[in-house]
Amino acid sequence: MKNTMALAAMLLCGGALAGPVGVRVLPEQPLIEQGKHQQLLNIDFLIDNGSAEKVTLDEVEVSVLGERDKLLAQYRVGSNGMSVAVVPNRVIEAGKQELVFNPLFAYPQELELGKLRFNFHFKTEKGPGYEAETIVTPRRFEPQAQLRLPVTGPVLVHDGHDFYGHHRRLPLLDPMAVALNFKRNFMRYSYDFVITDDKGNMYKGDGSRNEDWYGWGAPVSAPAAGKVLRAVSGMPDNGKGKPPSFTREQFIADPSLMWGNHVEIDHGNGEISLLAHLKQGSVTVKPGDPVKAGQQVGQMGFSGDAFLVHLHYDLKNGPGFDADALPAPFSGFERLTGKQWLKIGRGQVDSGDIVRRSR
Repeated sequence: MKNTMALAAMLLCGGALAGPVGVRVLPEQPLIEQGKHQQLLNIDFLIDNGSAEKVTLDEVEVSVLGERDKLLAQYRVGSNGMSVAVVPNRVIEAGKQELVFNPLFAYPQELELGKLRFNFHFKTEKGPGYEAETIVTPRRFEPQAQLRLPVTGPVLVHDGHDFYGHHRRLPLLDPMAVALNFKRNFMRYSYDFVITDDKGNMYKGDGSRNEDWYGWGAPVSAPAAGKVLRAVSGMPDNGKGKPPSFTREQFIADPSLMWGNHVEIDHGNGEISLLAHLKQGSVTVKPGDPVKAGQQVGQMGFSGDAFLVHLHYDLKNGPGFDADALPAPFSGFERLTGKQWLKIGRGQVDSGDIVRRSR
């Protein structure tokens, strides 16, 4: 009887067993970000290998489903042509977990994304392998706050949260992330803004003096009105090629040291802005202060775990680290397209863009 049931399971799964390998989606409520020309689904999959053998992720397939689960579209990465190689951490040891960053993240603008069925196939060294399935029901998100760029510009988005961006790839299972008790990717939709000259240089000379960086001391403003939750201003600035001013032990005791001098602003409606790596002594607000949109709150600096002069910005649904990041489209800006600046009423910016506030 047991063999008959196992054979039936193999036939139903195309030769693979449904069973002890599970998949969970992070965050719990996936959000759809409106990209420049596509809908973007920036999510992670926590894979739990509850089997007694090592498995290797062989294929990820997503089916976009409409009413009565009618198939609207289907996409995959797999071993045929090795497109699955875009997922680096495909091997999961027996009894272990692995975090996979969604490789099927971009969808046509007009496609309805109400329900998505992700199917995973895992190979084993000897057996038929395993199948796992999870349903994702994302919702489109637009913040109620009308966010303006926190720097006037022109400014380069040195690192955003595109598929390759480090902000979207917080390794929650890494020993350091575990030691810091990070449970959620609070910077999934973050930006690092850098000021350069028109050739793309971030500093004059060799950059050994902070004053030679083009962004050093640039005004940083509140992207929308709100109330200051947190303001730190006394941390020393780093220098090019120099380590941060805190030790590993201090960092584990207080992870907010990574932000250096920073300001958190509550815009209401569960929308909180973080502006980080500000210049020492430049923060002009304190907790409890009301701020207006465009009000200067500090200056671009080199504090925290920064390795260059820049402003880190993100929008979250809560203060500190126990929060999920939120997409943060900006209003009233221009994007450099060549000889012209393209005016954008409201839209996304991301890695590589050069943008400025509309005049």
